[in-house]
Amino acid sequence: MDLCPRLVVQYMIDNATMIISQCIPCHGRTYDLKKTLPYSIEAANASPPVEIVILDYNSPDDLGQYIEATNRMAFANGVSLHYRKYTGRDYYHMAHARNLSVLASHGDYIAISSTDISVAADYFKVIRETIERENPVWMHDGHYGSVMVCRRDEFIASGGYDERFEYYGQEDKDMELRLMRRGAKLALLPRGMLTIIKTPDADKVKNYRIKSRRKMFELMRKVYEENIASGALVANPGGWGSWT
Repeated sequence: MDLCPRLVVQYMIDNATMIISQCIPCHGRTYDLKKTLPYSIEAANASPPVEIVILDYNSPDDLGQYIEATNRMAFANGVSLHYRKYTGRDYYHMAHARNLSVLASHGDYIAISSTDISVAADYFKVIRETIERENPVWMHDGHYGSVMVCRRDEFIASGGYDERFEYYGQEDKDMELRLMRRGAKLALLPRGMLTIIKTPDADKVKNYRIKSRRKMFELMRKVYEENIASGALVANPGGWGSWT
């Protein structure tokens, strides 16, 4: 594991051509995506180029059909809806699914999101303005840490999300701490950019191998504390984001 601090090279991307990829993994939550995806498309149409990546994590519902129907809609020039399917596991694995969604993307910056998050109409516009003004490596709104924007090359260099985080836990805090240790410049997005759908806990946990959020947090806390103790700069030193 590389534990030597390094300098993160800052660079500016031309906002006229910078692609933002919104990365949304989904397993058994298409009913939420049907409510939130139209907001992403509206925001993308208002500030292209944007690639919306839907990572089908072996979803047992009608996700594929829904994306196929949605792709028949008219998008603004420079806006695309990209669908990729993974079939290697029957249960949802949070960190792995998020990593696969990023690896399926092509943007200069990636905006990691969830099926139950809807974005404001000016979400991508505000991201571009923040990049132009502050040239950050990563961004979030200070409230929903799991909805993070990051320069794609830095996300990959950091090893993505630690794939020991299979369940709900501190995977977002772990990622944030790693980016801070690496010297990655942070910018805060304004509040009000994101709205979360209220979902019963039973629906949130039904697609995991473990059905108790308390048990999930107990197991994941051990990984989080281990990474804090080691001061890890790179996650998954043995490899990550496998499609098999």
